[in-house]
Amino acid sequence: MLKKIGAAVAAASTLTIALATAPASASAAADVPGLSIGTIGYNARGADTAANRNSEYVDIANTSTAAVDVMGLLVRDAWAKRNNKVESTDCNTFKVESLPGVDVVDGKLMLPAGHVIRVYSGAGTPKVFGPAGKWHAVYKDSTCGYNGHFWNNIGDTAWITLGGVSESKRYDFRFGYHIR
Repeated sequence: MLKKIGAAVAAASTLTIALATAPASASAAADVPGLSIGTIGYNARGADTAANRNSEYVDIANTSTAAVDVMGLLVRDAWAKRNNKVESTDCNTFKVESLPGVDVVDGKLMLPAGHVIRVYSGAGTPKVFGPAGKWHAVYKDSTCGYNGHFWNNIGDTAWITLGGVSESKRYDFRFGYHIR
């Protein structure tokens, strides 16, 4: 019995240490039906230059079992949400109005179930990629932020808004960077 308790305490201690020393944490609030913010690529390797802007991106997945109309979906950081930026021409804001491989029908842009939109900060040609062509790459071509990088390296909140409903996912570095 004591061995079982000791093992449980050791496992809990290991988990506590792992959680306490984690370099970043993310929290999410899911409110947009059928959509979920996935990976946020927020810190390009090396100095933030125009050449590595596409190392920064945010993924939005259709996690439902049906297609979701994403026409007008806003993808923003905390600053753009706070300042009510709603057009793709606004800093730190991307508005979905077309997707590669998805046709607009009757004013709707139906993202199939299981598909993902990846919004890159840099420039590029929209394309379909990934396993079974389920990823749709679009590009903000940002001139805002530091050399076009607008996802803050030390912490920010990604927001998506569709039809007046929003959800967010936050990341931060409460424990800082460790230089080795």
